[in-house]
Amino acid sequence: MPLPKKRSLRGFTLVELIMVMVVLAGVMAIAAPSLNKFFRNSALNDEARRIVGLIEVARHEAISTGYPMQVWFDLENQWFGMRELSGMGNQSDNPTGGQVQSGRHVYQLNTHLEIELDISTTVSQAFPSIVYFPDGQLETSSLPGFYLKNKKQVNQRLQIVRSPSWLRYEIRKNDEMLLIQNETL
Repeated sequence: MPLPKKRSLRGFTLVELIMVMVVLAGVMAIAAPSLNKFFRNSALNDEARRIVGLIEVARHEAISTGYPMQVWFDLENQWFGMRELSGMGNQSDNPTGGQVQSGRHVYQLNTHLEIELDISTTVSQAFPSIVYFPDGQLETSSLPGFYLKNKKQVNQRLQIVRSPSWLRYEIRKNDEMLLIQNETL
């Protein structure tokens, strides 16, 4: 009767395991800077989408409630939010009342980002804003656009501008509209 064949139960050697670790470390060293840039751009895109989304919510709220809605920007403290303008004449220029606000439609900008107005933009009130009337139209003195930029990487910035139809705002990078927002709003 023939003897059964011995199965080889040989595993990986220590040298082979170390070589795999060296290759993985090399790949991570090359990929890590790209991943870091991806996550920074992702935060910028997410914040731009959040701002444009809030502007769209303001437009829809103005139409559905019958009251003008304002999206305001506190550039000094990097807050932005939405409020109803139900008495137009008696509204304070300071929507936050000088305090940090909390509530349904008040947000603080990501700490690595900042809002910057175009140098050609003139603002007549303490807080730049975008106002929608109940018919869905923009107030003519609403912000024409602004930049959302990364504080640490000057070349990373997006522009949020009024669309040519004057009904919505869109996100642009290098004068090209980005398709990172929901077009069905």
